[in-house]
Amino acid sequence: MNNPKTLSSLLIIDEQVLGYFVATHSPDSVDLLNICIHPEHQHQGLGTQLFDYLIQQLQTLSLNTIFIEVRASNKPALLFYQKLSFKVIDSRKKYYSNGEDAKILRLQIR
Repeated sequence: MNNPKTLSSLLIIDEQVLGYFVATHSPDSVDLLNICIHPEHQHQGLGTQLFDYLIQQLQTLSLNTIFIEVRASNKPALLFYQKLSFKVIDSRKKYYSNGEDAKILRLQIR
């Protein structure tokens, strides 16, 4: 991606793409648009490793606040982000096209 406000990375192991993240940033915060690990490789710590790499990138940019929106019904994702110390700070009613609510989560990096 050529947008200087976009951060992205692939997680490649043994020449296979197992995951990725995409985020955008403003001068004071980051919106994590997507972080994904191939279903066959989930629950092995790869998502946490990929997220840790994102944190390293953000620290080089002196960014310390991350936001993400998650479907209210996506319990595995909510648990993952809460494990990473994200806090639910708000919700957006009927945010998705099917009328489902979104949870807004925030992480302050120290």
